[in-house]
Amino acid sequence: MPRIILILLISFFNVNTFAELKLPSILNDDMILQQNKENPIWGWATPGKNVRVSFMNKDYITLAKPNGEWKITLNAAKGGEGGNMVISSGNERIVFKNVLFGEVWLCSGQSNMEYTMGGFGDFYRTEIAYADDKDLRFVVLKNAFNNKEAVDAELKDGWSSITEKSIENCSAVAYFFAKKLRKKLNVPVGLVISSWGGTPAQSWIDTTKLKTFTNYWQQYNNSIKSLDFSQLDAIREKNDKLYKQKLTEISGSFKKMTDANYDDAGWEKCHLPTQWESQGHPNLDGIATYRTSFTVAPGDESKEAVLHLPAIDDVDSTYINGVFIGSHRVWNELRVYKVPANTLHAGKNVLTIWVEDGGGGGGLNEDPDNYYLELQGQKIWLKGEAKFKILAPLENIAAGVNYASLQNEPGVLFNAMIAPLLPYNFAGVIWYQGESNADNFVEYRKLFPSLINCWRTRFNKKELPFLFVQLSSFNPQITEPEESNWAGLREAQAMALKLPGTGMAVTIDVGDQKDIHPKRKKEVGDRLAANAVCIVYGYKKEVPAGPLYSSNTISGNTIKISFSNIGKGLVVNGEKIIGFTIAGADKKFIKADAVINGDAIDVSSPGLASPMYVRYAWANAPINANLYNKEGFPAAPFRTDK
Repeated sequence: MPRIILILLISFFNVNTFAELKLPSILNDDMILQQNKENPIWGWATPGKNVRVSFMNKDYITLAKPNGEWKITLNAAKGGEGGNMVISSGNERIVFKNVLFGEVWLCSGQSNMEYTMGGFGDFYRTEIAYADDKDLRFVVLKNAFNNKEAVDAELKDGWSSITEKSIENCSAVAYFFAKKLRKKLNVPVGLVISSWGGTPAQSWIDTTKLKTFTNYWQQYNNSIKSLDFSQLDAIREKNDKLYKQKLTEISGSFKKMTDANYDDAGWEKCHLPTQWESQGHPNLDGIATYRTSFTVAPGDESKEAVLHLPAIDDVDSTYINGVFIGSHRVWNELRVYKVPANTLHAGKNVLTIWVEDGGGGGGLNEDPDNYYLELQGQKIWLKGEAKFKILAPLENIAAGVNYASLQNEPGVLFNAMIAPLLPYNFAGVIWYQGESNADNFVEYRKLFPSLINCWRTRFNKKELPFLFVQLSSFNPQITEPEESNWAGLREAQAMALKLPGTGMAVTIDVGDQKDIHPKRKKEVGDRLAANAVCIVYGYKKEVPAGPLYSSNTISGNTIKISFSNIGKGLVVNGEKIIGFTIAGADKKFIKADAVINGDAIDVSSPGLASPMYVRYAWANAPINANLYNKEGFPAAPFRTDK
C-alpha cells in the first residue's frame, strides 16, 4: 500500500494527575446514544470531587476516583428523544448540544470500509448533491496505533449530521447501511467509523486473544510491547535520512543494471508476477529491482510495441534494454507502456523494473493475464522465472518491524482505535476486511472468529451482532478451474456464520477485477442492512441474504445441491447458470452444467460419470456467477470438497 503519514496516538494525559474535568473525544455535540439501553457517560476530574451529569430533566451524581476516573449510567430512552447534556464538577462545566438516542453501529475494517463517499464523488454525484439527514450522524477516528490500550482516541471528523458537504467524509458502505436502516426503523442512526486501509485482522485483536496465535503474540511481545512510541518520530526522521543516502548511492549504479548485458548471476531467483512477500521477504519495504528476459523474432526488433504489466505496489520505473519505458505511481492500477521503435533486439531482450514500496505488499500483483509484450498483434507472455535484488530496504525500528507498516503489527489498532470505544454502547458491528489476510486464508478460519469473540468479550456483550462483507471480486477472472486465495478467504469468512448473531453480505457480483476498491458500495451497505433488519431487529420473515450452501446428494452422474436462504425461490440472472465446476475422486475440476430443480440445483458434466465434488464461484473474481434468490441476493461461493 502507499506509504502513509502515520498519526501516533499517545495518551494525551496521565489519568493519575488529573486536575480538571475532561471527557473522551467520542462524547461530544450531536452524538447519538443507543436507544432502549442504559448508556455510560465517563471521563476524568479532580480526584474526590463530585461530578454531575444533567440530561433530560434528570441529574446523575458520582465521585471522581482517586485516579480521577468517573462514570455514570444514563437511563434508557426511546429513539428520537434527547436534548442538551450538561456535565459539571466544581466550577467546571461542559455542555454537549443536540444529543439524540437512536441505533449506534461501529464500522470497522480496512480500505473498503474506510473509503468515503467523496472518494466515489463522480459515481455517487446525485446521492451527494441531495444528501440531507439531520438524524443520520457519524464520527470518524483518526488512524492511530499504540502498544498499550489507550483511554481516548483522536478524531478525524467529529460527530456531524449528513449534509451535501459532510457526506463526503463518511464511509460509503456505512452511509448506505445507515440510510437503509433509517428508512426501515425510522429512528436516528449513529455511525462510529474506525477503520484503516490495508490492515490485517491481527492488528484489530487485543493482546489477550493474540496469545492463542503464537506467531503474533511473539511478534507483539518481543518487538512491539517494549517500543517507546514517543520516540517514533525521531526514529522515522533518522531512518528517512539513511534511506535518502542509500537512494543517492544506488541511483548511480542502477542504470547499469538495466543494460541487457549486465551480469545478474548473483541475484536471487524469483517468479513473476507475484509480490515479494510470498517469495521469502515478508517484512520487506523499500526499493528492489527485477530483471527478466524475453525473445523477439528477427525482423520485429525495429517495430513499436506495447508493454503490459500488472498493478505494482507501489511505484515502478520500467526499462527495456536500458531504455526507459515508463513509470506509474498508483499502486493498484495496471501499467500500459509504449515501447518506441528500435528499442527491442532480435533474440534476447531484458526487462528491468525498479519498484519502490512504502508499506504493506510489494512488487508485482499476481496477474499473469496482464503481463505480456504486445508486438505485431501477438502477445509475448512474460510469466516465469526472473531475478530479484534488494537495493534499499527501509530500516527496521525493531526486529521485523518497519515504521511505515507499524499499523499492521499485532494488536496495535485494537489498542488505539477500539479500546477507547469499549465503554460506548453499540447496537452492533459492521466489518469489511480480509484482503490483507487472503494469503493466509487457512489461518483466517480461526483468526476471524477470534476477533469477533474478542470484541464481544471486551464490549461485554456475549452476542454483539457482527455483520461482515465477504470479499468482492478482484484480480484476474480465472478462465479455468484453479486454486484461489481469495476464494479460500471467502470460505473462511463464511465459516464464521457458525457463530450466533453473525451475518454476511455477499458482493462477488458488484466487484471490479481491476480495482480492489469497487465503486458499487450501495449494494454492499444495503445487503449489510438486510442482515441487520432480520438478525438484529426481529424482521424474521424478511430474507437477509442469498442462497447459502446446505448439503448435497449424489445420484448417478448428478450432484444435487440444497441451500438455505432461498427465499421465494432460486433464479438465474441470465440464460443459464454460470460458475459451477465438478470433479470426481481425483479432484480435477471441470466446468459443469447446472439447472434449477425446485429448491435445489442439479450439477453434472457430460464427461464425468462418477462425480463427487462441486464448487461454485470458486475464483478470484467470479463476477459472472449468476445464481440468486428471487429477493435479488447472490448465492455465496462454496465448495463441497475440503
